[in-house]
Amino acid sequence: MKQLSLFVVIWTVTFTFVVSAQDASQVEAGEMLYDEHCSSCHGEKLRSSGAIPDLRALGAGDRARFDMIVPDGKDQMPSWQGVISTEGMDQLWAYIRSRAR
Repeated sequence: MKQLSLFVVIWTVTFTFVVSAQDASQVEAGEMLYDEHCSSCHGEKLRSSGAIPDLRALGAGDRARFDMIVPDGKDQMPSWQGVISTEGMDQLWAYIRSRAR
């Protein structure tokens, strides 16, 4: 029984570390995409001047809206379809959520 408990603890710690590393790489890749495509309008490090929506205000429940607006564009925001991949969308979302208020 002790061996099973030890195995569970080791597996949990290892799994948590791997997930955290994946999350960190997603956030880092998302930051690079943001800097390249989004920062000129939405502000450096997601700091909006107030004229453009502050992406730090997006909640976890806003993912569907994000997934519709980024590829299609909205108002003055251009469409990013064909420029930002599905993987890139996940990375951008990870970066935005890492900076959420």
